[in-house]
Amino acid sequence: MAEPLPNLAGLVVGVWGFGREGLSMARTAAAAGAARIDAVDDAGLRPIDVPDDIDRLTVYRGAEHLDRLRHCDIVFVSPGVPWAQPLFAELRDSGVRVSSAADWFVSQHAGRTIGVTGTKGKSTTASFLGHLLSSLGVDVVVAGNIGTPLSDLAPDDDSIVVAELSSQQAALLSVSPALAIVTNLYEDHLDWHGDAASYYLAKANVFRSGAQSLVTTPETLASFERVGVTSFPSLLLVDPNVMGWPAGDTVMGYAHNVVNGALAIAAAGMVLGRPVTREEAEAAKRTFQGLPHRLQTVRTTGRTRWIDDTLATTGESVVAALTAMRPDEHVALIVGGMDRQLNYDQVDAYLCSGARRVSLIQAPSNGATIGREYAAKNPAQVHLVDSLEAAVQTAASLPDVDVVLLSPGAASYDLYANYVAKAADFCELIDGLSGPVGGSH
Repeated sequence: MAEPLPNLAGLVVGVWGFGREGLSMARTAAAAGAARIDAVDDAGLRPIDVPDDIDRLTVYRGAEHLDRLRHCDIVFVSPGVPWAQPLFAELRDSGVRVSSAADWFVSQHAGRTIGVTGTKGKSTTASFLGHLLSSLGVDVVVAGNIGTPLSDLAPDDDSIVVAELSSQQAALLSVSPALAIVTNLYEDHLDWHGDAASYYLAKANVFRSGAQSLVTTPETLASFERVGVTSFPSLLLVDPNVMGWPAGDTVMGYAHNVVNGALAIAAAGMVLGRPVTREEAEAAKRTFQGLPHRLQTVRTTGRTRWIDDTLATTGESVVAALTAMRPDEHVALIVGGMDRQLNYDQVDAYLCSGARRVSLIQAPSNGATIGREYAAKNPAQVHLVDSLEAAVQTAASLPDVDVVLLSPGAASYDLYANYVAKAADFCELIDGLSGPVGGSH
């Protein structure tokens, strides 16, 4: 276990990246009495509003200022900085303490924190766990990668914090939350971590530095063991077929969410000190609204539902989205985004199985690599387009489509600022189609 994080009073604090977490850590450092706060935003691509109410803060724009971080006592690194970035690697090997907003919070509040990570399902699991605990009278807040930076929190003594943690956030944890949940492990973020083993090991930090309990599935446990993680805290292995209790036609009734729900139900039981009853679980599922950009119906045109699933950034999540559709529906699937050299064999295997009737629309930037085998075998069912606008127009022109599913299987950073911007464009393009548009907005 790493040495405890120092008190920031009197220290020179570096902040690398001045987005939401960077701003939060600058405020935290100022409140703690830091002697000086040097924030460096090396991306330099977007306007920054530098608040004038943070004492002793200077914000520097551009990569030429990164050298300033070498002269800080501690540097808080934003999740977007790649692990292999040369200065980041140098700082980790030097005497400069490297931390993050998540590390700062968990190091002080591990005993009241439930850490939720995994390749997919962590946002839904964390949100549903918070919803379930709240419905059972627990004072709970959900934060972290899902929205509010953890360093913004000042939790009450009796409150529980459900912290969604990305692999980038988990990589810098020096202390693990008392209770950890790992939903699953697939290849992802290889551009950040370098390889799948490093990615899995980063995820393992959610329990390897002092967690009391780990809630996960046997499959995920086996994935950790394959990369050499063989020591675990007290284990609760979840069999969703036993504990999932699908609640009919609800968001948590989707096949992949049955597993997420089972993990949340098991963790809630550990917090309560008693099992969650079937009635309590089903009541929470009926009232849980799900998450934006996660299989969210955003428009309805005639018979067709338009579904935003822009948070689906791996092949596994595309298959999960298709599986969630009804077997008798004709699905127009829009794929494509930032090329991160992921393996999409599972998408081809599912499409070629014929389990769903799918018209595949391959959009930029890597859409042509998703469903390649399906395209070779079913060319009449595949449409290669040069933009999201063309993808929406193509989907609208297809006959007998029940669902248009934007489940890109890739991140959005190639052409958009983030998945929210891509989803907003998707909705605007639908609204620009001729004909009546209705449904949920």
